[in-house]
Amino acid sequence: MAADSFIAFVERFPEHVSEARNLGLDVKVSGVDKVVVAGIGGSAISGDLLKSYCSEKAPGLHVHVSRGYDVPAFTDNRTLVLAISYSGNTEETLSAVKSAMRKGARIVAITSGGKLMQQAEQLNRPVVAIPDGFQPRAAMPYLFLPLLNVLFNAGLIADPAQEISAAAGALKAASSAYRERARMLADKLAGKVPLIYSSEKMAGVAYRWKCEFNENSKIHAFSHVIPELNHNELVGYTRLNANYYVIFLEDDSDLRRVKERIKLTKELIGAKGVPSTQLVIKGDNVLMKLLSAVYIGDLASVYLAKLTGVDPEPVAIIEDLKKQLQRVPFV
Repeated sequence: MAADSFIAFVERFPEHVSEARNLGLDVKVSGVDKVVVAGIGGSAISGDLLKSYCSEKAPGLHVHVSRGYDVPAFTDNRTLVLAISYSGNTEETLSAVKSAMRKGARIVAITSGGKLMQQAEQLNRPVVAIPDGFQPRAAMPYLFLPLLNVLFNAGLIADPAQEISAAAGALKAASSAYRERARMLADKLAGKVPLIYSSEKMAGVAYRWKCEFNENSKIHAFSHVIPELNHNELVGYTRLNANYYVIFLEDDSDLRRVKERIKLTKELIGAKGVPSTQLVIKGDNVLMKLLSAVYIGDLASVYLAKLTGVDPEPVAIIEDLKKQLQRVPFV
């Protein structure tokens, strides 16, 4: 996929939300009371978004995101393990599935194919098959929305169908405005190191922004949460050693105290000569807020890539690492 084609694909995010809305509706799981999302990279970020969603929609539900080769020790036969790998060949996720099997967990695979699909079919476990041919990070709606449908069918959350439909429509209607906002932000970020700050509510989104700048713009970027960063990272502005640009993601329903901390932090770092942009994320529901904030960040990262003459699609250094790992025995 050429650079412009990849950017155009990212711009079609609202269409992808609409296309992915029914994925996972045929998967039925019962007898579970907690959730583990097993994945890495962009797949794991889907779990972060699920955690943010459930913190408001199902605050009593334990959702854990597992980024590694094993599932957590608490996993048992009442745990729903959502194993996500776009390619189906992610070694960490394949290993986590084996770990989940040993613990008797209920497993659902979300993948476009590969070994994970084969593994699930051999074990007679449900599979949500998603479209192939994308970069995993660009397939986020296809990886995230099925999680909501599976959790609904398991009786763990209310029916998300209306929220998904509303979000798809709102994203499409506002897509031009989002693109313009993202272009303006990209202009400000050229030559900078982005630091993305948010409350816990938007922590998964802030991390998504960080990763999109890494993979699409090919630059370092970092994320942190308020109030925690006010107790450590803030001191780093005493001695600046890079050309930073701070992006504050504020949920309009954040605690008043958190909003005040964002305001004061912005003033303090501004006094140190560090520029910043504050985005207030609004929406009729938590899903709309999450998806719109992700969309703006995705757009900004690819627009920054184009602005700086970088092809946003390939991630050659990751592929190099994977090739090197193939020479190391998997024990």
